[in-house]
Amino acid sequence: MMKSSHDRIVALVIFIFLVLMLTTAGQWGIIETSEARYAEISREMVRSGDWLHPTLLNIYHYHKPPLTYWLTAISFSMFGVNEFAVRFFLTIAFFLQVLLISKISRQLFEHKEIALVTAVVYATMPIVLISVRGLTTDAFLNTFVLLSLFCWIRYLKSGNAFFLYVFGLAIALGFMTKGPAVFVVPAFAIFGLWKVISLPNVRGIHYVLTFIVFLVFGSWWFAFVIYQEPQLADYFFFHHFVDRLSHAEVFTRKEPWYYYILVLAPVSLPWIAVFISGFFRKNSENGTPDYKLVKRIGLWWFLLPLMVFSVASSKLVLYILPLFIGFSIVTAFFLVHGISKLQRLLFFGSVVLVYVGIVLVPFAIVSIDKNWWLAMMPAFSLLLSVWLLRSKFPGTYLIPTLSLLFALNLIFYASFFFRFNSLDVNSTRPIFAFIEQNHLGNRNIIVYDELLPSLAFALDREIISVYAGDHAAKRETQFEKDDHWRSHYIDVTDQRESVRFKELLASKTVLVVKTKKSSPKFKTFLKGAWQQQTMGKWTLYYN
Repeated sequence: MMKSSHDRIVALVIFIFLVLMLTTAGQWGIIETSEARYAEISREMVRSGDWLHPTLLNIYHYHKPPLTYWLTAISFSMFGVNEFAVRFFLTIAFFLQVLLISKISRQLFEHKEIALVTAVVYATMPIVLISVRGLTTDAFLNTFVLLSLFCWIRYLKSGNAFFLYVFGLAIALGFMTKGPAVFVVPAFAIFGLWKVISLPNVRGIHYVLTFIVFLVFGSWWFAFVIYQEPQLADYFFFHHFVDRLSHAEVFTRKEPWYYYILVLAPVSLPWIAVFISGFFRKNSENGTPDYKLVKRIGLWWFLLPLMVFSVASSKLVLYILPLFIGFSIVTAFFLVHGISKLQRLLFFGSVVLVYVGIVLVPFAIVSIDKNWWLAMMPAFSLLLSVWLLRSKFPGTYLIPTLSLLFALNLIFYASFFFRFNSLDVNSTRPIFAFIEQNHLGNRNIIVYDELLPSLAFALDREIISVYAGDHAAKRETQFEKDDHWRSHYIDVTDQRESVRFKELLASKTVLVVKTKKSSPKFKTFLKGAWQQQTMGKWTLYYN
């Protein structure tokens, strides 16, 4: 295959993924909890017109900087409030990520084939696909991390200060997406390239101006809201920076230090074996500049940041998404330079296990909706993979081709699996459908002892949340300027609020509660004739 065709192959890969992602983006409902939270905050921005003070279920919510909300709100303005709009800019972010990582790899090694394979490895990584199929801050953060790395490398190689300024802007946009998390991988990556690529002879004023670009674009929103509410300075720094690093139990998500070691293999299938064996294997070419560079990338872009994230108290799978930039580059490098028969066997074995798993799981779990036709695609892909393995398909492109087929299967299968098993994957779309079909949408919609922003999003209207002791339903109201929030939130652990809740239930109401929370104490609130409908783990009461 001619090298001149590599750019066209990258474009074709991106196009195929874009088409499949966009055509399936609205197939399933909004998923609790993270995606529902971001989607609902963005919906409330559009409906209220206030884009500077995020609210969740009509209570101020300053947990994250607002750039993710803004992008999603812009999408709502373009396409309406729906699931497709929620995931539209995620798909665009995926396109930019694949393009950027290909260019980063090309800049580092000046090798078109490594750049192509890097794009394929990254595009087919489960953790990457997870991040761009459900709305969180992580996919957008990773886009800005990739942009910052590309601009820094281009700046080092060209000496053009323009790329230095865009580097500062990319870091600023990442900061406006997820705060200080944007610094981790770029900082380690810069140290990893120290003395490998020399700093250009650029006047110091350009570094000062780059820092000013970061300050202006990365902190103006923080400065604005802190000016209006000074106590937010303490809230941002101590509660959402220090506590996340050292006291994650505040957010009920403290995990052991080895958490990421346990999740590493599942989220990087089928590439983990190629990365590990290639990185730690001794090779006759270990002393060459490219081998030294790839080892530095593996160490500084992946292993050392992994240690930092492992030490931090707060851990979620997608926090380590930026680490897979270096992971993909290293894996692609070793793949292009040849892998052993054992590595090929491990790669193919992991693909087979996943195919067999997604075919059999629906039939092994009683509650899952069994769609026979959905199992046909992975079964066919498995047979096709076996045929390609045994055919005369060019060996250099065999594993990338198998991985692309594998990833396209995951995208298609997951989209329809989530659609057919909404309640099992934490979507409230069936609840919304029941309310709509029975013409109950004009009543009070109350959720008991839970937060269900996905229901408010699906209904595109305001709902009332009731707190009865569950930590997940507890809200922070210290930043409220008046009592308007009380129309949307009731704390029944307070006697006066309990009386208000009972009075509210005297009017036409739909009450949504987890079935296990339908205790005798809860039922004391229900006076008169109530009908009920159980849907999965939820029960709807309506009078």
